[in-house]
Amino acid sequence: MAKHHPDLIFCRKQAGVAIGRLCEKCDGKCVICDSYVRPCTLVRICDECNYGSYQGRCVICGGPGVSDAYYCKECTIQEKDNGLDKYLKLSHHLIIN
Repeated sequence: MAKHHPDLIFCRKQAGVAIGRLCEKCDGKCVICDSYVRPCTLVRICDECNYGSYQGRCVICGGPGVSDAYYCKECTIQEKDNGLDKYLKLSHHLIIN
């Protein structure tokens, strides 16, 4: 998803105990590569990304979550499944270098 939208970045904070969710539109997608094949590892998100109105939201688009999010087998093998992978819009966050 982030490959197709340059204004989206990953949160990349330390993952907590909360499980990432996906909406009906994004259901079955790998959070990293948008693949629909071989879901393998459950996505964990940080407490900050699962707090308040963000609780239970889709980690890709922010819609209401209906199912658990998974990394595909290929992303798990390549070890892309470490850290948090909730998308944040650059236009909504101030980034200081």
